[in-house]
Amino acid sequence: MTEALFTMSPQRTAAMKGALTRLGAPDRRITSLDFLSASEIASLRNFADIQDYRLATPVIEHKGRRVSQDFEVCFPAPRQGVFDNLASLLENTVAAATAAMKVSPLDVPVELGDFAIQRYPAGSTGIGIHRDGKRYRGLVLHHNPRRHSPRLFSCATREGEGRRAIDDRPGRIVILSAEGFAGREGEDARPLHGVDRVTGGRLSLGFRCAPVRPDGPDATAFSCQEW
Repeated sequence: MTEALFTMSPQRTAAMKGALTRLGAPDRRITSLDFLSASEIASLRNFADIQDYRLATPVIEHKGRRVSQDFEVCFPAPRQGVFDNLASLLENTVAAATAAMKVSPLDVPVELGDFAIQRYPAGSTGIGIHRDGKRYRGLVLHHNPRRHSPRLFSCATREGEGRRAIDDRPGRIVILSAEGFAGREGEDARPLHGVDRVTGGRLSLGFRCAPVRPDGPDATAFSCQEW
């Protein structure tokens, strides 16, 4: 019997509800949950491998803050095929999970209109410490269908103090707080994070809600033009 891919289930809704509850805790801005099957991971990896990539801008600078980037990027990535299947599953599961919560932590529907893929070669220096842009509200979601060794981390300062590794093994969805989540606004809403220790390569799919207003880059490597 063929496995049904990217389908909603009570188990997935419950796992998402738990993750959003954790993310809403006062001291949490990033979390992850086990979400995808091996067949789903393979289909995402295979489709990502045939996309077109370009080198990301090596350094992004804003207000004196510099963020290094050592990867290739596909942006805007096509929300087609299995990518659309995943995005729709995430949207629908978040909607079901928040509907089951006493108070929804979201002030806007999750509509993942901004999609990018990062491809890090073996030996890459990763991406420097940054926050996602403030123009994106609600949630930022990542999945890494290929992860040989890198470390995704969050930290307390731009100097890297208090680094904490985030479990982003294939199959897990990483969720980052964004503007408006649980009533948060400004820099406090968005975690500082980065990627290092890329000894074996990394492939990362990133989904954000389409921006609701124009603004400048928020001192991050994720401008309106590239992740």
